[in-house]
Amino acid sequence: MKKELWYMVYFHLVLLVFIVYTMFDLMALTIDTTFKDALTSTDLNPPSTAVQHAQLIPKIIHQTYKTEEIPEHWKDGQRKCIELHPDYKYFLWTDQKSRQFIQEEYPWFLETFDNYKYPIQRADAIRYFVLSHFGGIYIDLDDGCERRLDPLLTVPAFVRKTSPTGVSNDVMGSVPRHPFFLKVLESLKRYDNNWVIPYLTIMLSTGPLFISLIWKQYKRWGVPENGVVRILLPSDYKMHETSFFAISEGSSWHLGDAHFIKSLADYIPLCVVVGFVIAFIIMYAEYRLLCWLITGGAWSRFYNSVIYSLGLSRSRTGNENVELGQFRRLRKDSNLPTKICISDIEKQDPKFTDLSHC
Repeated sequence: MKKELWYMVYFHLVLLVFIVYTMFDLMALTIDTTFKDALTSTDLNPPSTAVQHAQLIPKIIHQTYKTEEIPEHWKDGQRKCIELHPDYKYFLWTDQKSRQFIQEEYPWFLETFDNYKYPIQRADAIRYFVLSHFGGIYIDLDDGCERRLDPLLTVPAFVRKTSPTGVSNDVMGSVPRHPFFLKVLESLKRYDNNWVIPYLTIMLSTGPLFISLIWKQYKRWGVPENGVVRILLPSDYKMHETSFFAISEGSSWHLGDAHFIKSLADYIPLCVVVGFVIAFIIMYAEYRLLCWLITGGAWSRFYNSVIYSLGLSRSRTGNENVELGQFRRLRKDSNLPTKICISDIEKQDPKFTDLSHC
């Protein structure tokens, strides 16, 4: 096999290892394991005769918005959450309060917090910090409460399952300093990358995809019993008689690119076809490049240019197809090696012409 082909094989193997290494957690998300830690109907709707579980998560509700002036279409959901839980503390984390809290309690993160390009990234980040610091339940403003949240307080931590896989950060609960949320805080700086497309940047740096990746990493080698993260299933989240929340209209952060990416879900077969076409074009281009290299086009010219720029000379023994790398002396009295020889000083003299054997 030509060495050029081996070079391409090695290159693709290295590329494959790099892709698997960097994308392993994303690929792991294709395997849905949320059911293993799911909150069951018995957990959330225990019969009156059942033994009551102890409360673990403190009775605190956290929500975020840029100011105290909540949009009208979210006020009803906010009001229901407060009225259903008069015995809970309620915190609305505005932009000003959030920054002050980070500055006072987590100054090591302030620079990253201030440098986030999109406001929703700060809104995402602050919810992880306050849950880890105070404990309680975080609820997005567009998730209005439909019933008491007390059954959710009996586990150390929970997040919500999303479709088709992974978890979300719009409804979460935790005891203070839960190991999962401590890992989330430690990972925020490492995942603070710009992916050009706003939707991807937000999702991968602080949003649902980010917390899904951290959740996968957290579970990889097993977790202690008191460090489990339970999963709130879609039927318990909304649109059922016993669901905890009802979704209001409007999104707090989706931009135009987010709507475009979400719309691709309606054209999955077309996306698959386009993906195969792009893959075929790339593979065919690599095939043509390999053919060009093997037939000596670019490789031969490159090799010869290096040879002559170093003052090396190809051997001429009557056979023009002598293997590259076989060279002979430029002069009979040369002491240079026979395999690779650098020209004598005399060769640099324009009056010297005794190079007939080169």
